[in-house]
Amino acid sequence: MADLNQAKNIGGVGAILTILSVVPSVGPVLSIVGLVLVLLALKWISEIVQNPAIFRNALIAVVVAIVGVAIGAVVGGVGVFSVLTGVGAGGPNGMDFARLFTTIIIALVVVWLFAVVSAVFFRRSLNLTGDHLNVKMFRTAGLLVLIGAVLTIVIVGAVISLVANILLAVAFFQIRASPPPPPPPPPSS
Repeated sequence: MADLNQAKNIGGVGAILTILSVVPSVGPVLSIVGLVLVLLALKWISEIVQNPAIFRNALIAVVVAIVGVAIGAVVGGVGVFSVLTGVGAGGPNGMDFARLFTTIIIALVVVWLFAVVSAVFFRRSLNLTGDHLNVKMFRTAGLLVLIGAVLTIVIVGAVISLVANILLAVAFFQIRASPPPPPPPPPSS
């Protein structure tokens, strides 16, 4: 099993790689590698603090995001194909730009809805991580991940998501080598 120092380094580097997703041509690859490293760090942290919900919520977030992109691609692809080939309502009367536009909007809304659900689970994971390690920056990053996902529909969310990833990297690098002691039990009356 890894220790918190390894989780700190792997998670921090992973978060930095997700920030580099805007780099042309290699950005998506860096983002995927970064996401895997962040997941690995959260897995190690969940084992160290003995709370499997940390990793489970993060894994659910990733699976929901992947499913959302896949469903959005299928909806968009089928819709665009049907418009371009004239299959479906209206027949082959040339390209129907209104249907094409509607199809693309529906696909984007599907992806957006899945992204918001994914962000809820990732926020839960980061909140638990912050609580167990006493690093409140995880909670802030989680909140910004959720706000960024919700506001992505109006573009400003992408900037907020970028800030969230920067704060996530900072949060990982704030982890101390040993976990803080558990809080004392509440006084009994």
